[in-house]
Amino acid sequence: MQYLLTDEELLKMKNGVQTALGIPFIDAIEDYILEAIWEYAKDINGIDPLYNIRSKKLYDVVDEKTHIGWSVKSIQWAFRPECTFELVIQRANVFKKAADLGFGHLDRDSDPQEIGAALIKHWSLKVNEDAIAQNVTDKRVMILLKSADNRRFAVLEEDLKLYNPDELVWHWTNATKTGLQGVRKDDNALVYRWYPGQTQFFESFVLPAGTQEFTIEPIRMRKDQVVDRLLPYLQALK
Repeated sequence: MQYLLTDEELLKMKNGVQTALGIPFIDAIEDYILEAIWEYAKDINGIDPLYNIRSKKLYDVVDEKTHIGWSVKSIQWAFRPECTFELVIQRANVFKKAADLGFGHLDRDSDPQEIGAALIKHWSLKVNEDAIAQNVTDKRVMILLKSADNRRFAVLEEDLKLYNPDELVWHWTNATKTGLQGVRKDDNALVYRWYPGQTQFFESFVLPAGTQEFTIEPIRMRKDQVVDRLLPYLQALK
């Protein structure tokens, strides 16, 4: 299921991005910067990593009132309606962890369906165990797509999807077995891609038609302007 921001939330996203890109000490909207903007848009008072150790758990932003948790990601992409794009969702060394996952021994010569089932289990455990640990009952992903010139943005928010092993077919992309693909049986659409060498596990997404977008005109302040205006305010807060 896809979710849409309210007009106020979308405006706050736009203003947050515009403001962050106006600060010359910030070069990209990603990682905690994006998480903080999402918290601002959603009116969530999240954990400040300046004073707390950042969690390695899946849900980067959690609304403790509604128990919605978001895995927050960003990607630079020449996006358009119904385009496909991929993101790394996890490091998954299922060859090393095969026994712990209940699959005995796995390597490149194993049945691709067995490797795929191990990957799905590895990912599902992360999704569900972190949800319990973070008190999340509504699991979502939020992806900010960015044009190369930082002028166009799209906000994709949807439920975090999990698949059963029998919903996917897995095969190696070539004879060297450097990449494994998982496609849906019902429509042959690519869902996952895994590279055992780097253990990177990718998920494929489709940007639905009607996804909310906004545009900005980046305006950068000078470094001295930021310091001269902000530092006196910070000192007054002591």
